[in-house]
Amino acid sequence: MNLFHLLLSAGPVAKLTLLLLILFSVLTWAVIFLKWRQFKIAGQGLSELCQLAEKSSNLGDLASKMRRYRHSAAWKVARFILAEVARLKAEGSLPEEKELFALWLEMFIKRLNRHLAIARERELLPLREGLSFLAIAGNSAPFIGLFGTVWGIMTAFQQIGFKGNATLATVAPGIAEALIATALGLFAAIPASMSYNFFVARLEIFETKLQEVGELVILLVEKEFLREITSEEETTFDEEEGAQ
Repeated sequence: MNLFHLLLSAGPVAKLTLLLLILFSVLTWAVIFLKWRQFKIAGQGLSELCQLAEKSSNLGDLASKMRRYRHSAAWKVARFILAEVARLKAEGSLPEEKELFALWLEMFIKRLNRHLAIARERELLPLREGLSFLAIAGNSAPFIGLFGTVWGIMTAFQQIGFKGNATLATVAPGIAEALIATALGLFAAIPASMSYNFFVARLEIFETKLQEVGELVILLVEKEFLREITSEEETTFDEEEGAQ
């Protein structure tokens, strides 16, 4: 009750400073909870999808096994790439000559890599949102608290000047305001700074994993196209041998 009374009796500048620090603290914990939930959902089955993409023998097998990870960001990246492959097969624009096919496949793999970059950034963008606020809160909250500390000490000295003595009753309100501002500044800054570093580290790992999944899918696409052209060449060779 004494602390509550002290906050109510504080000056307008001290109240504004404390209110701003409380707002920073509440928003910081809200962002932490939201980002934790987002990373948890987006990262579901990420390691398993890497293993599936590495062990799958063909695109159909990979697509059927990946459906159980529909909430994963890696699944969305892989689906984006597979959709482009399906679109290409539906168009039926594969060249028949071997030399042209090698050049065409090289260009198509580059195209898939661009699609991978687009899909990866789409999934990373929502995870990046809010991290800037944590950085701002972690960097600015201590200085706002320091401002409140300096203002509280100035208030204490003003009371000494008004009353002409330095008793505890004279300086206690100002010193208390200063200490409360310091504590609230640290209370807002420490979680914000720690969570920002934590989420940035997880974001880097997450980006690497998404890139790995996408490249494994593209590698599987390349293998399947090479397998198709090889089988077509063998069939043509057998037909020519039979004709002779």
